[in-house]
Amino acid sequence: MHVVVTGGCGFIGSHLVELFAEASYEITVIDDQRNGKFVTHRPNVHYMFEDVCSAIIPPCDAIVHLANTPRIRMSFDNPAESILNNINPTVVVCEYALRYNCPLYFATSSSNIFSDAYSNPYTFGKAMCEETLNFYQRSFNLQYHLMYFYNVYGPREADYGEHSTVIRAFKNQVERGESLRIFGTGNKTRDFTWVEDVAMGVANLVSAEKKIKEAHFGSNHPYSIQQIADAFEHPVVYEFDRKGEAEHTRCDQPYIKRSQDAIEYIREWKRRYDAKSNS
Repeated sequence: MHVVVTGGCGFIGSHLVELFAEASYEITVIDDQRNGKFVTHRPNVHYMFEDVCSAIIPPCDAIVHLANTPRIRMSFDNPAESILNNINPTVVVCEYALRYNCPLYFATSSSNIFSDAYSNPYTFGKAMCEETLNFYQRSFNLQYHLMYFYNVYGPREADYGEHSTVIRAFKNQVERGESLRIFGTGNKTRDFTWVEDVAMGVANLVSAEKKIKEAHFGSNHPYSIQQIADAFEHPVVYEFDRKGEAEHTRCDQPYIKRSQDAIEYIREWKRRYDAKSNS
């Protein structure tokens, strides 16, 4: 089986490529390495270090489209770039999926479920991508599957500075000796999900004989931002809330099994960090 993975050098993509390689798939990774530079040195993994829109995608049996402009906060800095960087590559992979008559697995965001699509450029872009997929299915019989990701955390997570996910941002602030910054009251909840669970779930979805239209990759075990901060056992400051973010997210019907708890992960990371700092 030959699988094309866009964004395969990134956070989730690199873990997924490793699983596909272990399953003896032939994998082509298309990634311009803007958001990740993780490379798997396996003979059955081939890399094209370029933008999806300019790449010539080879014949394949499936396309897993993970490449996008991540993070809600970053999308406010350049709305047009965020929207177009999500929509344009989606049109390209739709065309190739039709050409090769293969299924397309599209990574979207749980923000589309829990917040208004017009609340931020990132969510709007993802919503427009879903409309694009629906158009291609209705007009040209495109085979596609939606993958909803819920606040993924774990190794290889990119550092986007102040735009990082909450766990990565808190780790950065601890390492810099700064107080943890909570925007709002800390009562917002998120369904934090271990990256290796997500990668395994995507791999299982691609290999499954019986396909489902939508798969939700979450833990079904949400924590508040305050609970996450408390796990770091570190001083906290509260700042004005940020616009465009959902109050609560929860994956009620997860496609995956949870193997890692976010609070335990943070506590273990903090124990290692403190031990290293005191040595």
